[in-house]
Amino acid sequence: MNKFLNILNNLSTGSRSAISYFTIIFFALATSITAIVLLQFSKNIDEKLSKNYSPAINATKDIHLIINESYRHAESIVNLNDKSSRLKLEKIIEKQYRRRKIFLIELFQVKGLEEVKKMFLTADKSYLEVMKKEKELLSLSFNKKASPESLKILEEIKINIKQISNDIDEIERSLIDESNFLQAEKYKSYRTLRFSLLIMMVVLVLVAAISLIITNETISNPVKEISLFLKEMGKGEIISFENISNRKDEIGEMIESAKVLSIGIKNKADVAFQIGKGNYDINVPLLSKKDKLGKALIEMKNNLIQSKLNEEKNLNELALNNKKLEKRNKELDQFAYITSHDLKSPLRGINNLAEWIEEDMAITMTDDSKKYFSMLKGRVHRMESLINSLLKYSRAGRVSGEKEIVNTNHVVNQVLKRLNPPEKIAVYYDMNLPKVNANYADMDDIFYELISNSIKYNNKINPIVNVTYKIVDNNFVFCVADNGQGISEEFHQKIFTIFQTLETRDKIESVGAGLAIVKKIVEEHGGKVWLESKENVGTKFYFNWPIPLEEKLSA
Repeated sequence: MNKFLNILNNLSTGSRSAISYFTIIFFALATSITAIVLLQFSKNIDEKLSKNYSPAINATKDIHLIINESYRHAESIVNLNDKSSRLKLEKIIEKQYRRRKIFLIELFQVKGLEEVKKMFLTADKSYLEVMKKEKELLSLSFNKKASPESLKILEEIKINIKQISNDIDEIERSLIDESNFLQAEKYKSYRTLRFSLLIMMVVLVLVAAISLIITNETISNPVKEISLFLKEMGKGEIISFENISNRKDEIGEMIESAKVLSIGIKNKADVAFQIGKGNYDINVPLLSKKDKLGKALIEMKNNLIQSKLNEEKNLNELALNNKKLEKRNKELDQFAYITSHDLKSPLRGINNLAEWIEEDMAITMTDDSKKYFSMLKGRVHRMESLINSLLKYSRAGRVSGEKEIVNTNHVVNQVLKRLNPPEKIAVYYDMNLPKVNANYADMDDIFYELISNSIKYNNKINPIVNVTYKIVDNNFVFCVADNGQGISEEFHQKIFTIFQTLETRDKIESVGAGLAIVKKIVEEHGGKVWLESKENVGTKFYFNWPIPLEEKLSA
């Protein structure tokens, strides 16, 4: 054994590994080829059984059934003068038997069924004679009683049918016996396959064990010895390789490489430690022009210096931007306050004055005057709506409060309760609408504006609104669809602009801010809004929303 190991030691590591691997591969290929041959043999038997024998057995049973049926119908014709049996017997003679016979003969063309085919052709010849007698029987006319001639023909048919049935039974038994024989052959091949695989597995285990022993003695043990030194070196120890035997193979080359590596890592570790402490003035020594680790340390040092400078610059810019943002937010809040108080107060005053004048001049006021005063109050209400919409738009997406898990099914249900659509409008929504990570008020605004738009601008006799969703690329994509008048493609972007409407405000009371608010809220959360529409067919509004983390949903 030692002599054999010495011979192997004189070989290179690659040669030893190649011998082991090729031996294993040879036996593995032999096992695979044997398995493929046996499996193909079994597959051929299965195909033969499924394509020929099983259909042939079933077809033989069908032929047997047809022949017996023909006799029963002949008997009903003679004894009962049954017109239905006459038609069925004619059908058997003219179509059914011939069709099944052709199919069965085609199945008998396979090798191994020649004898069965001869047996069937003999039975078929006998039944053709019976069919002549059945045709003769069909040509006779019957009264209430069967004629002696018909009874005689029926008796002859009965005798022949009995003999034919026995012949077909013999055919069926032959087919079943042959099928069982093929099944036995298939199971025999499976047993051979199992035995072959067992033998091959034992051989492979033995070869693998021998290869493992050889590899362990000539490669693994020396490598483990080097690995122990390298492990100590990885801990920062100074390793001496004086006691390791000099070898001329790849293991010896590994030892020499480990010596160089030990020195280089020690120096680089000292430099990296100093850089990690923030000492960017340290000089990084290069062992050669190809010293990639040294170059990487130099680049790391330069990048850290630049990152520190960039970080200081970014912190200063961030602080400045935060101050600007705080200032703008305060200005926006101040604008919202002025809008909601200072602008609304004069409008309420105008509305009150109009109502007082209308009351004082109720008796003397003309119809035109009443119309103008009504228009005046309408314009005041519209102006107030514009102000409210502007205020809502400015605050869209900036609703205070932390995000939470919002059940959109509940949101849609509450929106529909507030809208209270007329009975003629059919509103459907998916009862399994998902939960999203959002602010409840934002989701409420989105669904309120989209659903109310679908109801308000639907001019069909039977309006329909449908709310659904799907999952696309880690996003929930919601859809609010209607069967209304649709929107021309040229207006698909315009409708998302605040105070833009497609209908005149005198025709449909709307300030045109709803879709702009929806767009702003969704985009504030990193999503987008779009639509698909065809005129006089309907419109589908889509918006996407990121799927919340599973941990938040379970919470």
